[in-house]
Amino acid sequence: MAKKNDIIVVTDPGVDDAIALMYAIFSEEFNIKLLCIAGGNGSIENTTNNALFLMELFKYDVPIAVGLNHPLKREAVFATKAQGKGGLGGYKVNPKKLKTKPIETPACDAMYETLKKSRKKLTIVAIGPMTCVAEMLIKYPDSTKNIKEIIFMGGTKEKIYGRPYREFNISFDPECVDVVIKSGVPLVMVPMELGHFAYLNKNDIKFVKHINKIGKIFAKMFKKYRDFHVGSYGAAVHDVCALYYLTRPENMKMEQGHVELKYYKTEEEEFGYIDTSYDQEPNATICVDMDILKFKYDLFDAFEETGKILNNKK
Repeated sequence: MAKKNDIIVVTDPGVDDAIALMYAIFSEEFNIKLLCIAGGNGSIENTTNNALFLMELFKYDVPIAVGLNHPLKREAVFATKAQGKGGLGGYKVNPKKLKTKPIETPACDAMYETLKKSRKKLTIVAIGPMTCVAEMLIKYPDSTKNIKEIIFMGGTKEKIYGRPYREFNISFDPECVDVVIKSGVPLVMVPMELGHFAYLNKNDIKFVKHINKIGKIFAKMFKKYRDFHVGSYGAAVHDVCALYYLTRPENMKMEQGHVELKYYKTEEEEFGYIDTSYDQEPNATICVDMDILKFKYDLFDAFEETGKILNNKK
């Protein structure tokens, strides 16, 4: 077996986060050292409960550290319209049935401790708002020495009707994004549109539903998951693309470009976004396309592995 990727995952589960975590565990190509929970797809209470539920469902033992419920400098506006009231679409988690608890150390400090204890540099994969990453970089500037790279799902290269698009992970806490970009750590940007290229259509969802018990649970989540770009065609799976970059970079197309946080302001709205350009010194690898058929094959393979592995853990 190929050498596994040692990673810290920043997540705000989230239907597409749940799929990404499933892929990370059952592709068997990762050692997840720590889960850092962010507010975003729901309140920090809901996203933490969702993370605990998923790790219990997947029978995966990993420390779960809780971050802030709000961005660095602004009030939280959660994505419940897309992800459902509890964050996992049509699936409701009952907190009273959870058997595990998060660790007491806050996400910012737990991330730093995990990096310092590691014998080698670790990769941070951020599939939710990066508030705790920025917190750590501010509080522990020496942490950059222990980070191999930061891969983040967020932003978009596309413009809608000539104006920037308000992508959620970036606009939820743009100030933290600015800290991360300016940190000097190698960056990989996995923009929003990859999840729209790689969405699961209705036939894919039917296939997943009949794979095993885990597939049935995800099919239930999909019922109330509303990605406004994909709409009724299926379910976008943005976050798993960030992990797929680590396992199958040969199936993705990348470019070297310059990323910078900027703000769009009118009388009606104000939000942060990532501006990408190619006429300045590159500071990031930007994923621009992927082989959709190979991606789905690998994703479905991970779904099928859930049944085999979980049966062995009984």
